[in-house]
Amino acid sequence: MQIRVSEIPDEGLRLVEPAAVGPVYPDPAWTLDALGLQIERRGATVTVSGGFEATAHLACGRCLEPLTVHLGPSVDLELVPQPTGRHGEVELGRDDLQVDFYVGDLLDVAGLLRSETDLALPMKPLCRAECRGLCPVCGGNRNVTECRCQMRGTDPRLAPLEALRRLR
Repeated sequence: MQIRVSEIPDEGLRLVEPAAVGPVYPDPAWTLDALGLQIERRGATVTVSGGFEATAHLACGRCLEPLTVHLGPSVDLELVPQPTGRHGEVELGRDDLQVDFYVGDLLDVAGLLRSETDLALPMKPLCRAECRGLCPVCGGNRNVTECRCQMRGTDPRLAPLEALRRLR
């Protein structure tokens, strides 16, 4: 969904219907379940606040089994027009971390939701906290079967690095 910034009414724009945004995620299994965003314009600055709920299908970071993650991030962003040229380096302050850009006169709501979803995803998704992962020798899922593989010793080519690790 693209919104023309110049056409945002003075009282703002409220988005509550996920279907109105259209497809958000490239993976059709991921869904936007609920939406509650308030979009307001003050001059060229646009503020987006509220929240949404989404469902993402990922793989466990240890055993690679599929898992479903339900997200409910809140959104509090300030968007300004994208600068047209670079006039040197600019140091960002703490308040600048909540600032994003829109291009031309268009605000891409689906792109904004994708970005916020990416930020809300866990760094290492796990099917459960006690997931035992895959066996490094045979690759079997240690949550399903007890693996009796012998652990390999350190590769002799990596022995100098292992010695450095022990010094710490």
